[in-house]
Amino acid sequence: MKHVPHLVVGAPWDSDELELSLIQWRHLTKVLRLRRGDAVSYTDGLGRMGTGRLTNQAVERGEETDVPRPSLLTVAVAPPASKDRQRYLVEKLAELGVFSLRWLATRHGKERIASTSKIFSWVLSATEQSRGAWLMETAKDAVSLSDLAPPLVVCHPGGTGHPPVEVATVVVGPEGGFAEDEIPKDVATWDLGPTILRVETAAVVATARILSR
Repeated sequence: MKHVPHLVVGAPWDSDELELSLIQWRHLTKVLRLRRGDAVSYTDGLGRMGTGRLTNQAVERGEETDVPRPSLLTVAVAPPASKDRQRYLVEKLAELGVFSLRWLATRHGKERIASTSKIFSWVLSATEQSRGAWLMETAKDAVSLSDLAPPLVVCHPGGTGHPPVEVATVVVGPEGGFAEDEIPKDVATWDLGPTILRVETAAVVATARILSR
């Protein structure tokens, strides 16, 4: 069966055809070698999905449906040191269906965050690759632990072996760990295992475990 490409085409959808960007058109026709009339699937990134046919730098709309969000989980992470590792983190969380990614400001984490446009491009490509219906929300400005919505759990050595039953936000700290007094005493902590994981690895592992429950 021939692979059917998946596209994010921003709303509003107010005509029978959805116009594609030049980059999307060139990728479909030059890289994937699609022709007019070939099938594609598409989403507005806000839960609306459909299947249609390729026309002249546009998609002829077909059957459409509304898809519920796969998760309302927020993941707050101290940014990894390199942009490549930040990209890995963003793409994997978007593929898993995370609702929101927030960058975490900590005492030991001083890493620069990639540009808003770069992060959005990573979310976009991950959504198309994973055939998702929702774009993961992101924010440029970093937040502190006190800004995060409860109930939350902090991934930290020495915590419990399992996260709380109700979790709205999972938190992963910087490479050097949190400062000794940085985690409030009333916040639950969760030990992910016997080995020390990289920031992006810990975030993906914690997210996958929570979403699989």
